[in-house]
Amino acid sequence: MNADTNTAASVLSAQALEGRDRAGEGENVTESAKSKNDVPLETSIPGTPLESILCTEELQRQLAEARTRLAEEEQSLERSETDLAEAQKLSHTGSWHLNVSTREVVWSRELFAIFGFDPDKTKPSYSLHVERIHPEDRHRVEHDRWVAIRQKRDFEVEYRLLIPGGSIKHVHEIGHCLVSQSGDIEYIGTVMDITERKKAEAALRASEQVARGQVEALVQSLDALATAPALDQFILHMLGAMGRLLGSQWVAVWLWLVDGATDSLVLRAAVRQGNSHLDASEHPFVKDPLFWKEDAGLQQLFFTGVPIPHEAVDTDPRIPTALRAYFRSQGTHKILRLPTLVGGKVKGFITICHAQRPPYQSPEIELAQALAHQAMLAIQSGQAARLEERNRVARDIHDTLAQGLTAIVVHLQAADDASAKGLKKDAQKHLQIARDLARQSLIEARRSVHALRPQALETTSFWDALKGMIMQSTAGTALHTRFQIRGHPRELSPLWQQNLLHIGQEALTNTLKYAHAGRFEVRLNFNKNEIRLELEDDGEGFSVADRHGGFGLIGMRERVEQMGGTLTVTSSREEGTKVTVVARYMG
Repeated sequence: MNADTNTAASVLSAQALEGRDRAGEGENVTESAKSKNDVPLETSIPGTPLESILCTEELQRQLAEARTRLAEEEQSLERSETDLAEAQKLSHTGSWHLNVSTREVVWSRELFAIFGFDPDKTKPSYSLHVERIHPEDRHRVEHDRWVAIRQKRDFEVEYRLLIPGGSIKHVHEIGHCLVSQSGDIEYIGTVMDITERKKAEAALRASEQVARGQVEALVQSLDALATAPALDQFILHMLGAMGRLLGSQWVAVWLWLVDGATDSLVLRAAVRQGNSHLDASEHPFVKDPLFWKEDAGLQQLFFTGVPIPHEAVDTDPRIPTALRAYFRSQGTHKILRLPTLVGGKVKGFITICHAQRPPYQSPEIELAQALAHQAMLAIQSGQAARLEERNRVARDIHDTLAQGLTAIVVHLQAADDASAKGLKKDAQKHLQIARDLARQSLIEARRSVHALRPQALETTSFWDALKGMIMQSTAGTALHTRFQIRGHPRELSPLWQQNLLHIGQEALTNTLKYAHAGRFEVRLNFNKNEIRLELEDDGEGFSVADRHGGFGLIGMRERVEQMGGTLTVTSSREEGTKVTVVARYMG
């Protein structure tokens, strides 16, 4: 302490004592101090406790602000981490980090979930990741990864994970290479669970396979129906078509009818795959024609009138023991039973036997039932009536199923093209249209069997039905359509409407199948005394002389003759085709 400081301290102590004494006398100490020293104490004496207090308060304020900012940053970081975790969970995408030299890895929480590990009980490691890869994919994935690491480049790979318990996941992994200035290699990447996408693609493929199988079976049946073979040959062909329709592992197809007089079963026809010999002598229904009444599955079929699938013959309690043993001896483990109807009543059934196959699907069952109706129609018709009826059915089936199938093929091809380009939504759209067309074609086939007019004409006019059919068949294709109607529309008879609709369908079918056209026009003129329908495309055309015997043109002529009209077909190579129908009004 220096002299000035000692002096100041002494003065301060003396003043303090003096002030205490004067306080007792009621004097003002502050005024006395001011009179002796005009400079305030707090500025005249540096380093006093008051200055220290002020400095401490400023530091505390700054420290409090720093703590507040740190807390806000921590909260922001927590929110970012939470948002990232939620985003990964929603997208089923996990992230990872790998130090190549140390093999140390870091996984996000979602990656633990994808791999099937508990993040609170598992320490992540590269070896754990590899162990989860499906054994059939492991070598390929490891090879692709380490080739990329050696070349210090990014990689992308798809593979399967085998989760304990047997479940399988499909994942898509991307790795990005990071090389430091010192040459250390690290990777960051993502693993996305694409299992649901893979399942959707496999639905897509299954639907397309079923649709193509339906097309093939119906085309074969249509050919057999149009050529009018002998009755027994036609029935065997239909039974074989049903077997092929439902898969390559079919064993045999049986057609049984009920004898109304004795209530016993009669074997009408049977076919074995490869047309090999089928010995039916040991079949329980052949040995005892009344044994079928002990079959609970058949009782259900006769009562409901709907198809009955038996997915496991060996364990299905509805099948009698003796029949189960016979099926087993023939290598049959699955069967589908279809009712055969006459006048809405079950008069028999068809049994399709399989060794193994996936579960029966509704579209397959529906198509097989339609073929069963055709077989039953051939059986129940008399010889003369059958010829006329089969000609009608052949014509109607051609005008509905064959033409519908052409549109189905067009949309299946469009689905293939869209799928190849990665346009999944467009592919799904074309497949849905194909499924709708197949469903409508089957409905129309059943209506043809019962000689009913097309369903489209039940709720709308011929013109609107024709436009709707053409627009649905060509939706999403390169074929542009145009419609024109002139004159005052007149009420047409149901037969005329049906014939004109089918003629329009046949013309469109030929355009889609053969013409490679870019334009299809439909013109309908209601003149004073006659109706005129023109259907024209700008396609490749053909020689009319070469097509005079085609089933489609024959059907067109027959329909126009029923109307008392005339049919004109003009076409030439590279000049397109025009079909004209003219018919005078009746009455």
